[in-house]
Amino acid sequence: MNGTSASDSHSAPQGGLEKNPIRIGILATVDNAPVRLAEKRGFFQQEGLGVEVKTYGSGPEALDAVRGGSLDICLINYVSFFQAAAGGAIDGRIVFDAYQGTPDSLVLVAKPEANIREPKDLVGKKVSVHASGNINELLLRELLRVNGLEPGAALYVPVKFPEIQAALSSGQIHAGVLVEPYITRAGQELGAKPVLPLITGPTADMALSGYVAQTKFTQNNPKTVAAFQRAMKQANQLADTDRRALAEVLPDLTKVSAESVPSLSLGRFPTSLDPTRLQRVIELMRVHGTLAGKDLRADQLIVPAAG
Repeated sequence: MNGTSASDSHSAPQGGLEKNPIRIGILATVDNAPVRLAEKRGFFQQEGLGVEVKTYGSGPEALDAVRGGSLDICLINYVSFFQAAAGGAIDGRIVFDAYQGTPDSLVLVAKPEANIREPKDLVGKKVSVHASGNINELLLRELLRVNGLEPGAALYVPVKFPEIQAALSSGQIHAGVLVEPYITRAGQELGAKPVLPLITGPTADMALSGYVAQTKFTQNNPKTVAAFQRAMKQANQLADTDRRALAEVLPDLTKVSAESVPSLSLGRFPTSLDPTRLQRVIELMRVHGTLAGKDLRADQLIVPAAG
């Protein structure tokens, strides 16, 4: 179905929901697994909410679809969303948190022959960041800065996660920022190893991605948004505590084997929106001059959680 699936809950009772079904955009990465869990375990259906889920190549692509009206909600990294919001590209709100980093969950990977062991080894090297200007690039810039190096000393190359292994193999890049299951796969198939953590020190526990919608959608459909929040809270809680549940959905989403899921280095799946953690991303963007436009406050960009 070209990355699109529809739940069987289209015929579920409306329950007063303003819009049903809704259209959700996700990526083929682990932070999107709870959406598939919510489908598979019937959490959306329990809320009387039908969903149509489509997979995109990057968060900014999905955000364009939200802005254009072909999606209602999408997952996107927070840096790209805050840039769009500050620049006036979208009037949007964060409706639920998706993924929080840990030291092993977002790392710089390289082959041994690249001789990258310390931040200074990145100077002049080509490093992939999935998409230009996103949170991966911001974290790399901060890694260089806190180690006394110029944040722009590395050459940042946009290469999507599924393509990074081939880019490493061909020499297109010297190192790449990866998440699971691509970290494990690059090690097994290419001999590439994690060389530098990005979620550490001043970036510890960094909020990475969340689900966003246009402000007018959240205002016009408060019961629908609340139903989505309740379903995702169940899904994130399950993903955060039960690897066996993740093994039910990650193989189809990311092509990783179910047997390897227990060994993956994963981040956390929050069950609530914390504006303080989100504000840390905004402040880090200000430090690196990547937030042009109006001033932002995270507490004004979130939809309070449903009861």
